[in-house]
Amino acid sequence: MSLFGQTARYLLLSAFLIALVGSVGFYTLIHRKIRHEVDEILVSQVDQAQKHLQHHPFAGLTDGDDNPHIEPISQVVQSEFKDLRIRDSVKANSFIPVRQFQTTIVADGQHYLVRVRLPYYEFNELARDLSIWIIIGFLVLMALSVLVGLALSSRLWRPFYVTIDQLSQFRLDQPASLSFPQAHVREFDLLSRSLGELTRKVRQQFSLQKQFTENASHELQTPLAVASAELDFLLQSQHLTENDHTHLQRATDALSRLSQLNRSLLLLTQVDNDQFAADELADLSEVIQQYLLDFEPFFTHKHLAVTVAIQPEVQLRMNRQLMGVLLTNLLKNTARHCPVGGRVALSLTNDQLSICNTGEPLPFAESQLFNRFVKDPARPDSIGLGLALVRQICDRYGFPLTYAYDQANKTHSFQIGLISDKANNFKFAT
Repeated sequence: MSLFGQTARYLLLSAFLIALVGSVGFYTLIHRKIRHEVDEILVSQVDQAQKHLQHHPFAGLTDGDDNPHIEPISQVVQSEFKDLRIRDSVKANSFIPVRQFQTTIVADGQHYLVRVRLPYYEFNELARDLSIWIIIGFLVLMALSVLVGLALSSRLWRPFYVTIDQLSQFRLDQPASLSFPQAHVREFDLLSRSLGELTRKVRQQFSLQKQFTENASHELQTPLAVASAELDFLLQSQHLTENDHTHLQRATDALSRLSQLNRSLLLLTQVDNDQFAADELADLSEVIQQYLLDFEPFFTHKHLAVTVAIQPEVQLRMNRQLMGVLLTNLLKNTARHCPVGGRVALSLTNDQLSICNTGEPLPFAESQLFNRFVKDPARPDSIGLGLALVRQICDRYGFPLTYAYDQANKTHSFQIGLISDKANNFKFAT
C-alpha cells in the first residue's frame, strides 16, 4: 500500500475512533447536565415547601396530584434522588420516567417527610435531539477535517511522487541528466538535490567503467591474438622435438582458454552494466532451430539422441546478442556434459524453454551450479562461466531459471520461464 493510502487509512481509523468516543462522551455529558438541572429544580421545590410550612398550616400545602408529598414523621429520613417509572394518568397502560427527591425538613419543631417528583421525559427528548445534532455536526467536522488533511497530504507529497517517477525512468546509458522538481518543503528539496548529485556521480562512474571495459576488450584481445598466431607459427616448425611440441601445445591451449575467459568476463561486465539496451521482438522458435543446426555436428559426434518439440512463432522481446549467448551456453553445456550415446530433449512453449540431458549427478552442490568459476573437476578445460552468464541474462530480463536432477532417470533439466516479471519483455505471437 502506498504512503498516501496508509495515511488515509490511519486518518479514517483515528477519525472513526475519535467520533465514536466523542459521541458517547457528548451524550453522557449532556444527559448528566440535564439531570443536574432537574435535581436543582427538585431541591428548589423542597426549599419552597419548607418556607411554606414555616408560614402556613400543613393542611393547606398539598395539592391534587400529591406533589409535593408531605407527611409528618417521628424520625429523620435520609435524603436521596431516585429514578422511577410511574403510570401515566392520561394513558393508563403507559409509564413515564420521573425523577424523585425525598428529604426531611423541620418546621415549628415538627419533622416532615417531603417527596417531590418531576417527569423528565421531555428533558430526555431534548437531550436526545441535542445529542443527535451535536454528534452529526461533530461527524461532519471530522469528515471535513479528514478530507482537508488528505488533500493537503496529497499536495505536500506530490514532489516526492514526481521524484520517484523520474527516478524510475533513470537509465545509465542515457546521456540526458535528470531534473528533479524543486519543492518548498526542505526535506523534499534536500532529497531532490541529493538524488541529482547521486545520479550524476553514478552516471560518471558508469561512463568510466564502460570506457575501461571497452578499452580492456580491445587492448587484451590484440596481444592474445598475436601470441596465439606466434604459437601456431612455432608449432609448424620442422625443428621442434616432441617435448617442445607438447609444451607449445599446452601454451596454445592455455592461451585459448585465457582468450575465452577474457571474452566471458567482459561479457559478464557488460551485462552487469546493462550495456545491451537494444531489445527487439525476435522469433525465438526460429532462432533455436538455427542454433540446433549449428550444434548438430557436436550431437552427431557423440551419438546423442536429440528430441525436439518447438512451438512455432514464440515471440520474445530481447537483445539478439544476449539471446544467442543464452542459447549457445545452454546447448554447449548440454553437448559437453551429456555422455556418449546419451539423450537430449529440448522443448519450447509460450511459457517455458526446457533443455534436458542425461548424465551423472553434479560433483558439487546444486546451489553452486550458477556461480562463477564453478566447474567439473574432471573437465579442467572449462572456464566455469557459461551457466553464470545464463543466470545473469535471465536475471536481467526477469526470467525465472530453475534446475533439477532426476535421480531415477539420471537426467539434468534446465527450465527458463518466458513470462517475465518485468514489463514489456514478453509478447505472444498473434
